Amino acid sequence: MNLKRSREMLIKIMDNLPTISNIKISESYKIPEPTRSLLFVTNENTSKISSPFQLKITISFNQEVESKIDDGHNFFAEPSLIWTQLPIKKNNELETKPMYYPAYSSLTPEHRYQYLCWLRDITQPTNLSYVFLYYYGLERNLLVGNFDLAVQEVFKLLKYHDKGTFRSYAQNALIVSALHKNRIDIFEKDSFLFDSLSNESLIIRKKLDYKISANELMNLSYVLGFKNKRYIKLYPEDFLKELDKLMIEYENVNGSLLNSVSFEDMESIETSVFANNSLPKKVRTVKVPQLISNSKFNSICTDLLERTHNSLKTKRNKKIA
Repeated sequence: MNLKRSREMLIKIMDNLPTISNIKISESYKIPEPTRSLLFVTNENTSKISSPFQLKITISFNQEVESKIDDGHNFFAEPSLIWTQLPIKKNNELETKPMYYPAYSSLTPEHRYQYLCWLRDITQPTNLSYVFLYYYGLERNLLVGNFDLAVQEVFKLLKYHDKGTFRSYAQNALIVSALHKNRIDIFEKDSFLFDSLSNESLIIRKKLDYKISANELMNLSYVLGFKNKRYIKLYPEDFLKELDKLMIEYENVNGSLLNSVSFEDMESIETSVFANNSLPKKVRTVKVPQLISNSKFNSICTDLLERTHNSLKTKRNKKIA
């Protein structure tokens, strides 16, 4: 896919949209920076509201009937877009029920008030649906807006709203957008993103020349297809100690386990990692190198796990004998 072309296309669309700093609503609700600069607002007529799930087909009659399907470039489908023409009603009771696929335009006037008030301080507890709503706009910024400010805000959301599925969405979006922009430096500041053992996080580690631990390889055993878990379950500490020894021996001879396969030898698969469905598919779906499923990497890892298993089996049998 041509991410550069898609990015340029989105920038043209976004250039025609005012940020909240140009709208009086920012003064009324006293939304601070950097949150204010990362919001998207329009005073357009609400008849232009569109759904990211809505399929639009334009039919023209010339000599022949032609049809064209809208591929999702309509920014008025952006769920986080604040429509100033929609009503807001003051209330003090926080909605606790989840709102699936939230959009500002579909919120009730009471919910819009709650959301705008929360934007004054995004560290405060709130309905996770409001967190996702703000986050949708941050994803757009990660791709075509203010990347550094968006990263700062996503980190803040992860710190104060780490619950449900939010962490997995936010981590993957940060990793993939950083890879796309070649901004892996952000992970040197916040290593907590390495808590996950996704393919994407391993790719970042590889780029930073970080290693994978024996404990992490044990946790990856199921994903790698290693099914002989008897000694992992019965003697986890012994298994970990033996695996660590074998990994050190391997890396002393061959170098880092993560560097056992070059990027050129990895298959890249189109992966959708962004939660914001209003982003064009060409932007939301990016090609990511596949390390975990690489046959060579998989073979080396499973061999280390198998050798560890056999070593413990031999030692246990000698004790019994």
